[in-house]
Amino acid sequence: MLRRDFLRNLVITTGGLVVAPSLLSACGTSATSSGELVIGTPTNPTKLPANGEAIADGLAEEKGTLEILNWADYTNPEVIADFEKLFGVTIKTSIYDTEESAIAKLRNGTFKPDLIIGLTDTALARLSAAKLLQPINKSYIPHFTNLIGGLQSPYYDVDSQYTVAHVIYANGVAYRTDRIDSSVFTSGNGYDAMWDSAYKGKLAVLDSYRDTISLAMFQAGKNDVNTSDADVLSAAQENLIRLRNATNPKVDILSYQELPAGNRDIAFTWSGDILTALGYLPEGTPAESLGFWYPEQTITANDFLCIPKDSKAPVLAHKFIDYLLDTDVALKNQTYVGYQPALSTITVDTLLSSGAIPETLKDSLVTPEKYDSGQRLVSLSPDADALWLDAWAAFTAG
Repeated sequence: MLRRDFLRNLVITTGGLVVAPSLLSACGTSATSSGELVIGTPTNPTKLPANGEAIADGLAEEKGTLEILNWADYTNPEVIADFEKLFGVTIKTSIYDTEESAIAKLRNGTFKPDLIIGLTDTALARLSAAKLLQPINKSYIPHFTNLIGGLQSPYYDVDSQYTVAHVIYANGVAYRTDRIDSSVFTSGNGYDAMWDSAYKGKLAVLDSYRDTISLAMFQAGKNDVNTSDADVLSAAQENLIRLRNATNPKVDILSYQELPAGNRDIAFTWSGDILTALGYLPEGTPAESLGFWYPEQTITANDFLCIPKDSKAPVLAHKFIDYLLDTDVALKNQTYVGYQPALSTITVDTLLSSGAIPETLKDSLVTPEKYDSGQRLVSLSPDADALWLDAWAAFTAG
């Protein structure tokens, strides 16, 4: 079953890796004038340009159909069915497989949803520039206060004018506890395990150039994951080639399937994927066979919910956002999707006590403190992005 299967970057894969620099560069300009990209960073938060008015308070929700644009299998069917019954409506879901394709189809009118689920801040800059979103009216979202504090006014959308955070995740190392002792991550530099030739042919890294090049930087003690320093990127390139020669890694986003199947021992991946992997364990394989090392230096991220400017059911869309932020609903959704709700009301203890997540995966859970301390990948200038892509091409060429 396809699950999250997303890349936050704009990489297109067809068997091997093929990149489209023009697409990647398109999101690498920061500007403030109308029609240009406005990109916030953790050190320079942005308030997005105004685009019309939010819907008025106190309107009745629309009847009929709520059309949602979403990743495949990214909302529990039972959650959708419960909402349909609660409001007497029908939900129709369209699927997208990359942010770039979603934005293109939103712009040309192929997609005309009432609500969008799962886009990230890189996409937001382009949606805002194209004036495709309407402001959020939080009077319809009383559960908004359930969000962790750092995401009630995120750096990419100060005051959450156009977006509401959805899930959070971090980068780390997933592994089979029945094959690898956790002490390999605590006895020195935990990242060194990814360069260990003992796992040759049984190791994987993310098919995501920003994430995996950042892995090489972290292992070498470099922590600026948005660098434009050619020397730092050249060193990261050589480090990845060293990893390639030592381990012959798989480069994909399939570890959530391959680890539980026993085809891999260790993988650099997103924390949400190891939670998703629980649903792929063969019968008789205990959940405790999966583990996750959460590095002190790592990347944290989130995606969000937003409402298109031309939504035909904006009140109902707001109601669905509020519904997903309800603690019980979010927990029910998490057990299906895997990825962790960005809610302060769903703590590590809550998730563990629910029985959905074993103690061995406790470290894969992102607390508000972990989220705040993580690095963020932000859009790069075209020149800087080209350096990253050159390093990635040198790694994947082998």
